[in-house]
Amino acid sequence: MNHNRDIMWHRRNVLRRRRAVAALLLIASHSRADREFWVKNWVARRTEKGFHHNLFMELQLEDPNKFRRCLRMDVANFEFLLEKVSPLIVKQDTHLRKSISAAERLSVTLRHLATGETQESLSLNYRLGQSTISGIIKETVRAISEVLSSEFLRFPSSQEEWEAVAGGYAERWNFPHCIGAMDGKHVRIDPPVKSGSMFYNYKQTFSIVLLALVDADLRFVYVDSGANGRASDRGIWNRCTLKAYIESDNSCIPAPSPLPGTAQDYPYVILGDEGFTLSEKLLIPYPKDTCHNRRDRRIFNYRLSRARRCSENAFGVMGARFQILRAPMRYDPDDANQVMLAIMCLHNYLRSSVVGRALYAPYQMLDNEDILTGTVTRGEYRDVQVNGLVRFVNQGGNRHADAALNLRDQWSGYMNTVGAVPWQERMVTVPAP
Repeated sequence: MNHNRDIMWHRRNVLRRRRAVAALLLIASHSRADREFWVKNWVARRTEKGFHHNLFMELQLEDPNKFRRCLRMDVANFEFLLEKVSPLIVKQDTHLRKSISAAERLSVTLRHLATGETQESLSLNYRLGQSTISGIIKETVRAISEVLSSEFLRFPSSQEEWEAVAGGYAERWNFPHCIGAMDGKHVRIDPPVKSGSMFYNYKQTFSIVLLALVDADLRFVYVDSGANGRASDRGIWNRCTLKAYIESDNSCIPAPSPLPGTAQDYPYVILGDEGFTLSEKLLIPYPKDTCHNRRDRRIFNYRLSRARRCSENAFGVMGARFQILRAPMRYDPDDANQVMLAIMCLHNYLRSSVVGRALYAPYQMLDNEDILTGTVTRGEYRDVQVNGLVRFVNQGGNRHADAALNLRDQWSGYMNTVGAVPWQERMVTVPAP
C-alpha cells in the first residue's frame, strides 16, 4: 500500500510540474507575440518617414536658413551643442530595438522650445510615442542647463568680472558703475495639480517668478527662477540671493569710487523699473508725475531707461525666438523652471558668438536709437505677442529710504552736468514712441 501511495504521489508531482511548464511556455509565447507589436506600425516607420530622419536632414544639407528657423540655431551651433549634451542623453541599443539617437532627442527638444509645438504634434511628426516625447524633453532641457550654465550663464565671481560688466554699460550705454539691468517676469503655467492657490498670482493666473540680471550685451548673468507666483514682486526681490549678495561685505562687487569727472564716490548699482524699491544699490526712475516740470529728472529717467533697455530687449528677444513662451507652459512648476533655465542658457549661448548673435537677434529685432533725430525705433520683437511672460507691476506703497532718495538725486545731478551726453536734451524733447 505504501509503495502504491508513493507512486501516486510521484505521478501527481510530475503532472503538476508539466502543467507549470506548459503555463510558462504559454506566457512566454504570448510575450513574444506581444513584443512583435509593442510598437505601433506608424511609429515603427520612424527612420523611414519621421521628421528627424527626413526633412530635418534635408534642411541641414540643402537649406541652412530654414534649418535655423526650425531650431533657432545654425548647423554649426547645433553640432556644438550636440557634442556637449550627448554624454548626458545618449542611450544604449538593446537586442530588442535601437535607441533614439542623441541628435534626434536634441532636435525634438529644440523644436519644442523654438516653436511651442505641442507634444502631441511632435509625437506625430517625429513618429514617437507622446510619453516618450515628454521624457525626452524633460531630460534634455536638464542636460542643456547642466552643460551650458557653467560657461554661458555664469555669475561673476571676481571684482574684475564685475568691472567688465560695468565697463560694458559705461562704453555702450553711457551709464558708469552699472553692474546690470534687472527685470522680473511671471512665467505663466497651467494650474498645477492639487496646488490650491500656491502659484496663483495677483494677475489671476498661475505662474512661477523669474528674476534676472542682464549685462550690456543682452546676456543674463544672474537668474532666480521658480518662486511661486503668489509671492509679491517686491517680496521676491527682498528674498532674492542677489539682494543679499550685493548688500554683503563679502561680495566681489567693487567698492564705491568716483565717477568720471568727479571726486565723489558713487556705489556700483543695479538698474530696475518702478516695480522695485529704490535703494543705494538699486536705482529706479523718478515717478512720472514728478517729472512734468523737472527737465533734469526727465533726463535722468531717459539715461536710466536707455541702459535698462538691455533687460527689456533680452526678455523680448528671448520671448520672440522661443515661442513656447507665447502661451502658458503645460508643465508643472519644477519642469517649467527647468525649461526656463535651458532657454536662458540657449539665449546666452546664441548671443555669445558673432555669427550666432547676428542670426538669432539681428539689428532690426532690437530697439534702435537715432541720437541725431532723437527717435527710437521699436524692435521687431515688440510686435510678437508673448503671453507666457508677464512683467512685474508696481503695486504701490513703495516707501524709499531718505539715503536712497538723496543718492538718486546725486546721480541725476551727475547725468545733467559732467556726466551729460550731447544728445540727451534732444531725446527728452521728442515724444517717446
